Amino acid sequence: MLSGSPLEILFDLGSAPLGHALLGLALLAAVAAIWALLHRDPALRRYGGALAFLVIAFAAEIVIPGLAPRWKTAMTLRGVALLAFSFGLVRALFVTLDEVARRRQRDFSTIFRDLATLFVYGIVFLMVARFEFNVDVTPLLATSALVTAVIGLALQETLGNVFSGLSLQLQKPFAPGDWVRFGAHLGRVQGIGWRSTRLITRSLERLEVPNAVLARDVITNYRGNAVGDDLFVGLSYDAPPNRVKEIILRVLHHNPQLAHSPAPQVWVVEYGDFAVKYRIRFWMIDYAEQDRVRDEIMTSLWYALRRNGIEIPFPIRTLHLKRMPATVTDDGRQRELVGALRQVDFLSNLDENELARLVPNLYELEYGRGETICREGESGDTFYVVWGGTVEIVAQGAGGEQTHVADLSAPAFFGEMSLLTGEPRAATVRAKSDARLLVVEREGFEGMFRAHPSIAEAICRVLATRQSELRERREQAISSETDESRSRKLLAAMRTIFGF
Repeated sequence: MLSGSPLEILFDLGSAPLGHALLGLALLAAVAAIWALLHRDPALRRYGGALAFLVIAFAAEIVIPGLAPRWKTAMTLRGVALLAFSFGLVRALFVTLDEVARRRQRDFSTIFRDLATLFVYGIVFLMVARFEFNVDVTPLLATSALVTAVIGLALQETLGNVFSGLSLQLQKPFAPGDWVRFGAHLGRVQGIGWRSTRLITRSLERLEVPNAVLARDVITNYRGNAVGDDLFVGLSYDAPPNRVKEIILRVLHHNPQLAHSPAPQVWVVEYGDFAVKYRIRFWMIDYAEQDRVRDEIMTSLWYALRRNGIEIPFPIRTLHLKRMPATVTDDGRQRELVGALRQVDFLSNLDENELARLVPNLYELEYGRGETICREGESGDTFYVVWGGTVEIVAQGAGGEQTHVADLSAPAFFGEMSLLTGEPRAATVRAKSDARLLVVEREGFEGMFRAHPSIAEAICRVLATRQSELRERREQAISSETDESRSRKLLAAMRTIFGF
C-alpha cells in the first residue's frame, strides 16, 4: 500500500532520522546542480517545472525526520513530498515525450498533451489523498460530476473552442508552418492552443483565431512543393500572340523561385478595348515568397517586352502627354555608336569607315537588375558593349558552384569569343543593376572581314593576348600555349565561320 514519503517508499531507512535528512539534503543539492547545468540550454529549461516539484519534495524530506511520525504536520509533509515527487516525475515524462515528438518532426498536439497531463495529475492526487491521508474519494468523484456539469454550462463557448481544437488536431487540415487562408485572412500557422490557433500574417501581425471559427470555415492550405498563382497583363494588338507567349515563358524559365513541374503556362483570355489580355499561370516553390516572386516576374517582363519592341498600351480613353527630348540626327547617332565601338580594345585601331560597317548590325537593349543576359555553355552570335550600368560575370567552378569572376561597367564588353569563333559562352552574365547594352551581330563582321582580311588577323592577335590574360587570372596558372599559336587557332576558327 502506498504510504510514507518518497524516500521512505524507495529506501529502507528504518530508524535513522539523520541519514534520512542527509539523503534529502544530498538529493536537494543534486537537483540544484542539475538545474544549474540545464539552465544554460534553452531547450532543456522546459524541465524547470519538474525540478521545482522535486525541490519541494526533497525540502520536505529534510524536515520530516525531525518531527514525530504521528504528528499531523509530519503526515501532511509526507503527503506533500509524495505528491510533489509524483508531479515532478509526470512533468518530466511529458516534457520528454514532447521533445522526442518534436525531433521526429511530428505534429504533437499541445491540447492532447495538456489534457493527458491534467488527467494523470488528477489520478496521482486522488491516490495520494486515498492512501496517504485516508480520504474517501468516492464523494469527490460524485461531486466532480456535478461541478463538471455546472462548469460546462458556464463555459460553453470556451469548451466549444477546446473540442474544435481537438477536432483540428485529429483531422489535421493544416500543420505548424503551413500557409492557410480562411475568409479574408491569410497567415502562417504557428500552433494550435486550447482556445485559439495562432497565425502570423505577411505584415508580421499575430492572429489569434478561435478554434470554433476555423472548424466552421472553409480553409485553403498552401502546403506543397508547387503552389499555383496567376498574373494578368495587357499587351498591344500589334504583337503576335505566339511571340508574346514565347517571351513570357522565357522570363518565367529564368526565375529560380518557380517550380519546373508543372510547367508555366500562358493563355490569351480576352480581346479588350485597347489591349490583348494574357493570363500567366505559374507554380511557386515557397508560397511565403509570393509577393517577391510576382515583383520579379513583372519587373523582368517589363524589360523583356521593351527589348522586343512590344508595347504595354494605355487605355484609349486616356490622353497621354509627354514632352519629347530633342532628337539626335542620324550622323550624330552614328558618331555616338562608332565612339562606343572604339572603346572595345580589339576594334580601337580601326578607322571610322571600317567601324561604320558594324553600325547597321548594332542595336540597343535594356536589362533589369538580376536578369540573365547570356548563359554559360550556350551558343551565341552576338557580343555586347556595356553602355550604362553594371553587369556581373559568374562561371561554374569545378564543384558545380557559381563563382563570381568580375563586374563590368561602361566602357566594357563581353561575348566576343562566341561571336567570332563559335565557341560556347564561357560564363554567365547577369545585370547587377539596370543596364544599357549595345548588341553587335555577326553579320556586321562578315562584310568587313571579306573586304579587309588583315583586320581579322589584327583582331586575333589582340584576342589571343586577352584570352591568355583571362585564362591566367581564372585558372591561376600560365597557359602553356603561346599568344602566336592561339592567334592562329582563332583565325582558323573565324575563317570557317565568316568564309573569308
